[in-house]
Amino acid sequence: MSPSTDILPRPTDILPPSALPTPPAPPTPVAAASDPPPSLTAQIPLASTRRLLAESFDLLTRSSREMRRASFYIGLIVLGTAGPFAVATLAREAVGFDMDFEGYLALTGATDGLLGLLGLLAFVGIAVAAVEARSMAMGLLGSRMAAHPISIRGALARSRQTFWRAIVASIVVAIPVALVQSAVSLVVDPLFGLAAEASLITSTLVSAIAGAPFAYVLAGVVLGDVDPFEAVRRSFRVYRVRRPAASIVAVFETITALLLVLGLGAGLDVVFRLFGALGLGIESDAVGLAVTVVGVAAIVFAFGTLLFTVMAITIAPQVVMFVGLTHTTVGLDRVRASAPDDPAVRRLGSPRFLWLSRLMLVGFAVGAIGLGLVVQAAIG
Repeated sequence: MSPSTDILPRPTDILPPSALPTPPAPPTPVAAASDPPPSLTAQIPLASTRRLLAESFDLLTRSSREMRRASFYIGLIVLGTAGPFAVATLAREAVGFDMDFEGYLALTGATDGLLGLLGLLAFVGIAVAAVEARSMAMGLLGSRMAAHPISIRGALARSRQTFWRAIVASIVVAIPVALVQSAVSLVVDPLFGLAAEASLITSTLVSAIAGAPFAYVLAGVVLGDVDPFEAVRRSFRVYRVRRPAASIVAVFETITALLLVLGLGAGLDVVFRLFGALGLGIESDAVGLAVTVVGVAAIVFAFGTLLFTVMAITIAPQVVMFVGLTHTTVGLDRVRASAPDDPAVRRLGSPRFLWLSRLMLVGFAVGAIGLGLVVQAAIG
C-alpha cells in the first residue's frame, strides 16, 4: 500500500518560496522580419478629393518649423553656388561703368570666360537645390503625414540617397508630358496665336490629362523606395484609384511652378525700386556698392528659400494623397534605421554626416576663387 499523498513533504516544507525555481514565462511573440514598421500601420487619414488642397495646406502649417529650417539650407546652397556669379556680374558692371568703350570691351574679354564658368556653376547649383528641395520636402511632409516626423538631417540624408533616382524620375515624367504638350501646341497655336492666356490654359489642361498618371512618381521614389520605372508603374495604379485627385495634383504642380516665376518677378521689381530710391547700384560710391553687394547676396539667399517654399507647396498634395492611399513610407524608415536623427548617435563604422557634401564644398570654393579672379581683373 502506497503512502498517502497527504503525508508526503511539500516543496515549501523543505525550501523557502524564494528559493524555488520559477516557471518559465510564456514566449513573447516576435515580429516577423516582413512585418511593416509602425509608421506604415498607423491610422493615416485619407483626404477626400474636395478637401485635398485644404489638407495639403494644413500639413504645410503643421510642418512650418521644419520647412523654415530646410528653406535656409536650400538658400545656403543657392547663395554658395549662384551668389558668386551675381556678385561678379555686378562688380564687372560697376567697374566698367566709368570706362570708355574700348576699356569696357577689354574688361569683358578678360572676364567672359570666368563669368561663363560662374554662370555654369550657378545653373548646376540651382538645379541641385531644386532636386534636393523637392526630395527634402517630400521626406519632411511624408513623415509628418505618417505621424512619425524625421529631422532636417534625416530628410537631407534621404534626399542624397535618392538624388539620381529623383533626377531620372523627373526626366521620365517630363518626356511624355512634353511630347503631348508639343502635339497640342501644334493644333492650338494656329487657332489662338501666341496669346499668353491660351498658352496657360493649354499647359494646365495638358498637365491635368497627360501628367495625372505620373503624379505620384517622386513619392514612389522617395517614400516608396523603388526605382523610377517601378515608381511609374505604381503611380499608374494609385492614379486609377482616384483619377480626379491625381489631376488636381498634376495641375497644382504646374500652377505653383508658374507662381515661382511670377513671385520672383514681382520681388525683383520691388527690390529694384527700393535700390533706386536709396540711390544704390553700379553708379554708387564705395559704401553704396558695398551695401549693394550685401543686398544682392541677400536676394540670392532669399531666392533659395523661396525655391524650397514653392517646391514644398507643390509637393504637399502629392504627399497627402499618396500616403493616405498607400500608407507607404518605407524609404523614410530606411533613413531611421541607417542614420539616427540624433547627431550625437552614430553607428560604429558609419561615416560622419556632412551637412554640405565634399562636392558641394568644392563648388563653393570654385565660386569664391572665380569671384576673386573677376574682381582682380576688374580693378587691376
